[in-house]
Amino acid sequence: MRPSKFVVCIVMCVLGMAAHWPPSSIGSDDLGKREPATTAATGLPDAEMRKMLLTNRDYGNMSEFHFLITGGYRPETNNLVKYVVSVRTNRERKFFGDNHFCGGAVISSTVILTAGHCLYSGTTRIRASRIKVVAGTPRRLQRTGQTQVRDVYAVKPHPKYTPKRLKNDIGLLLLKKPLNPNGQFVQIIPLSTATPQPGLKCTVVGWGTVIQFGPTPDEAVNGDVSVNDNSFCGSLEGFGKGMICASDATDHEVDSCQGDSGGPLMCDNIVVGVVSFGAGCGEPNSAGVYSNVHYFRDWIKTNSSTRYEVAVTVQLLLSQLLLLLIHVSINVY
Repeated sequence: MRPSKFVVCIVMCVLGMAAHWPPSSIGSDDLGKREPATTAATGLPDAEMRKMLLTNRDYGNMSEFHFLITGGYRPETNNLVKYVVSVRTNRERKFFGDNHFCGGAVISSTVILTAGHCLYSGTTRIRASRIKVVAGTPRRLQRTGQTQVRDVYAVKPHPKYTPKRLKNDIGLLLLKKPLNPNGQFVQIIPLSTATPQPGLKCTVVGWGTVIQFGPTPDEAVNGDVSVNDNSFCGSLEGFGKGMICASDATDHEVDSCQGDSGGPLMCDNIVVGVVSFGAGCGEPNSAGVYSNVHYFRDWIKTNSSTRYEVAVTVQLLLSQLLLLLIHVSINVY
């Protein structure tokens, strides 16, 4: 027998709710309304993708490669990479991982902390549909059973972010489907509750170039640095409010570089900074500049509130309810 009109009505209502949830009011101002003119059917057009990949931390100028860590090392067991994700364009060009362009930190199951400039191609905000996030593996080019790939629902650069001078260089990616934090391969990292003190030892992790304009590694690289005092940081070109800087006093070559943008600076398993910019990579008498997580903490918390996580959860529950109703209607009728 055919399902009753009542069951059909319920199924259609649930289907409609699932299709339109989360409601458009959640993050509706962050969906990348300014779309580049393109007829490309597969993600970013070549010119726009190249423009985005070449935008590096060197004061927003263009460079031959996208950010990574110079002078770093690969630990036998990387206990920090579980906090880090690879931010990529929505489709590979030739193979898995060749579309990496920035890093990010897992600050909740549905929110990734990254740099504001990672969310722009030049001065145009990138549409959420053109970005995806990959978590759960230290290998950029290798998909494993632990790899978690997520589409992005909304991009949220800081409202006062300025592309040309990299002020307020911080942003969020809201995921369509929650990550599965499992402690070993994917884990949520807490936000700093205070500005890090000078001398604090930290680590930056990413898949950026191993030397300036050099090759991009497959495996995540760690770089150990110490937070510098404001008197030194203030001497760096472009340094200002909401920023910290860090370097290795004994080895200036240890630094973040092209491809590391948006990745976390972590101290004692807490994210204190987000890779922003620098004068080259590993230059003498210089340092990497990071957005100060504590300075932006209130904005981060407000814009990664549980309201969005609840919306995602409701969407999943509605979808499951729909499947249950269909199953019941088939078996009963």
